[in-house]
Amino acid sequence: MSSKMILAVAMAITSILGVGTRAVSAQPRITDAVLGTDSKEKADGYEIVNATSEFRPDTAKLVCVFKVAGAGIGTSVRGVWIAEDVGPVAPPNYKIDEKSLTLPFINAGRFSLTKPNGGWPVGAYRLEIYFGDVLAKTVKFTVKAP
Repeated sequence: MSSKMILAVAMAITSILGVGTRAVSAQPRITDAVLGTDSKEKADGYEIVNATSEFRPDTAKLVCVFKVAGAGIGTSVRGVWIAEDVGPVAPPNYKIDEKSLTLPFINAGRFSLTKPNGGWPVGAYRLEIYFGDVLAKTVKFTVKAP
């Protein structure tokens, strides 16, 4: 058998099996996530305002802007805001809120959470960002008394 014939057979087999000749679609991933107190919408995504991972109890709104790779417009993403340790105010790892959204941009998204009536309890928190049931990113932050 000639080398051209072997190559043609190998290509036919890999094509039939679906390996080697096509790109495998990967799970979307978060390449960056930044917290702040607000965001600005831009033509290609969002920009965080007042970037920080430490907030005061009277902070009006918490915002996370994140960058995505391997996803497209309309990809479903879920954010879960969790109070890890806020003392006697809530049990450890208390789920504050959960929101699902579809990405309005091919490479970016954002989640936000408004201040509770009594303000943010001092303590440790995190935002978990998921694609489906797969945890893509954990963003930790704290609330500290002034």
